[in-house]
Amino acid sequence: MRLALRLGRTLSELRHSLSASEAMMWMEFDRVSPLGDERGDIRNAQIVKAVFGAQGMNVALKDAMLCWGEDEDKPEVDPFAALEDALSLAAMS
Repeated sequence: MRLALRLGRTLSELRHSLSASEAMMWMEFDRVSPLGDERGDIRNAQIVKAVFGAQGMNVALKDAMLCWGEDEDKPEVDPFAALEDALSLAAMS
């Protein structure tokens, strides 16, 4: 799927145009040098680290990485809890 996205083709187009051996070579290349967004995020974090380093700050690479998604440390909070409380209070009065 990532290869199709990177090449701007559909999975059906890749299935018809790639031989099995070429697909295996792409899979091995992806294992060695990933084509995904993670690679771009790491590259951008290296640039951020270099910019901060030029200003005299020492930043760890993991601190310069973008965090996509929710933090696992935070407990899951119901976004509608306050609304439900307000509606239940309004219903009681």
